[in-house]
Amino acid sequence: MHAFLTDTRSRTAPPTDSAPTSGPPTARALFIGCSDAGVSPALLTGAAPGELYELRTAAQIIPRFRPGAHCGVGGTLEFALGVLGVRDVILCGHGNCTALHSLRRDPSVADLPLVHNWFSRAAHRTRADDAHQHAGPTSSTAAEQRHLLAQLHHLRTYPCVTRRLAKRQVTLHAWHHDDATGDVLAWDATRRSFRPI
Repeated sequence: MHAFLTDTRSRTAPPTDSAPTSGPPTARALFIGCSDAGVSPALLTGAAPGELYELRTAAQIIPRFRPGAHCGVGGTLEFALGVLGVRDVILCGHGNCTALHSLRRDPSVADLPLVHNWFSRAAHRTRADDAHQHAGPTSSTAAEQRHLLAQLHHLRTYPCVTRRLAKRQVTLHAWHHDDATGDVLAWDATRRSFRPI
């Protein structure tokens, strides 16, 4: 924490070589990623400050829409689409996800009740035999990608998303970032596979 405080104190005003604006930057996309610090949305996309509206959750879980539910994820989606008017939603998973590994182990209700409840909304669960018998990187990546597609399906259950999809006012993207290589694959719905961006 000391290093964070020192760095924060040393920061000065933003660089003056950028053109002044009359208001805050306009977000160009909503980036939904894992809370894991291993993936930096700005570094991954090259976005300038303010260009990405960010939402992070453990294992980038998007719970299914439930009418009347008070959900921070749903509120963020609705704000990004309805107020900021973003036209792209990027759902980004990553390799070696600690939260996803925890999901496979199904954390105990007694020890981690909130985590257990959150993970129970993820829908996609890797079969127990997958976790133990097929522990290679390929199977791990496939499990991460299946989980990502389940969350993409959940996104489509929100009325604020489906309305804009019907009017072609928003595009949904599913990306998988390989922490080891830095490669990013995007879901190609036509070819039914993840392919290099």
